Amino acid sequence: MNHDKAVKPSSGIWSTLLVGAFAFLLVLAVVSAPEPAFKATLEALKLWWNIVFPALLPFLVLVEILIAYGWAHGVGVLLDPLMKKIFKLPGTGGWVLITGMTAGFPAGAQAAAGMYKQGELQAMDAGKLAALSHFCNPMTILVVIGTGLLHQPQTGYLLLIVHWGSGLLAAWFMSLIGKPAPSTDKQVSTTAYFKVRSKQAQRSILMRAATAARDAHRRDGRSFGKLLGESVTRSVQTLMMTGGYILFFAILTRVLTSYPLSQFPPYLVPIILEIHLAAQFISSSVFSSVSLQLAVLSAAMAWSGVSAQLQSMSMMRETGLSWRFFMKKRALHSLFAFVITVLLWRPVSALSEGHVPAFRTEPLTHGGEDTTYSFWTGLPSIIQLQALICLLLIAAFWVCSRFIGRHDH
Repeated sequence: MNHDKAVKPSSGIWSTLLVGAFAFLLVLAVVSAPEPAFKATLEALKLWWNIVFPALLPFLVLVEILIAYGWAHGVGVLLDPLMKKIFKLPGTGGWVLITGMTAGFPAGAQAAAGMYKQGELQAMDAGKLAALSHFCNPMTILVVIGTGLLHQPQTGYLLLIVHWGSGLLAAWFMSLIGKPAPSTDKQVSTTAYFKVRSKQAQRSILMRAATAARDAHRRDGRSFGKLLGESVTRSVQTLMMTGGYILFFAILTRVLTSYPLSQFPPYLVPIILEIHLAAQFISSSVFSSVSLQLAVLSAAMAWSGVSAQLQSMSMMRETGLSWRFFMKKRALHSLFAFVITVLLWRPVSALSEGHVPAFRTEPLTHGGEDTTYSFWTGLPSIIQLQALICLLLIAAFWVCSRFIGRHDH
């Protein structure tokens, strides 16, 4: 006991000294070369304003409203067998999973944190759901990466399918090797519990979903005006935090690639730190084959970068999400994404003759023009596509849930 107490202050001093020294060196590097740092900041700001902000803001607001109106609980009833049997998580987490797959990080973590604060999820379940629902925004994969960087929209669909599939596969694999958490739910007695279950079984699943949504909305109790204001405020705060992470890691990437790590491939540091910058570097780098370049890009999207990981982790501080568990999920997702992309690229590319490779074997030259894609011009269509993807995911998972439920009976 005394030894532990003596160690903690010294470890705190060393961490303070190391972080302070790192911050000092970073400031020194920026001051010594302000022009590259300014350009990196400007590019990151364009990326955040033109892509991240318009792609995430509408959906973050809608997620807050839908959770308050009970949609999360209704969808949870529909997906209850799927979430429990496959991922060993509460059925309510189905909505969190769909949110992450549709809106991307950190929307899934925000949804999990919101349901935890409302008392609908335990801390451990909310943390696992945040790790499970950590996906790239599909609009970024399809439009920015597939169309803007690769100039091959169909390749964007392949990357999206691999990204989703490998993420779900990694979550299922971790549910198999993980230890089941002890149940701490505040439930009634076993006899009363089975009476409630037997009454619910006599009703259709759609009626049970509607009842769950109605009860959740009554428990929330906020008027629409108050709910809308709070939803917009929280969403903007989340996106401001996201923008700060992107700006900081853009500067850090420029410094590391210019000084201590300049001998490594130019895409290595962005892959570790920030996914948007990584996609841009990978698309303009030289690889021995198209399949290898696509596989590296898939692995980078699955890893998502330290920037995105910190965004999700910061929202889950109250749940005590294990950094080790989160990093294991990211590493496993990256491994599966890399392998699946390598295996799928040859048969998929052979389906259509005359296929134009999405990547070149030499670096792309943009001619100095601004190639930043902006989501603001097509915001209504982006919202419609997000809503369509959300409905399709709900339908697909519901079909899987019904199949699992019938198989159990």
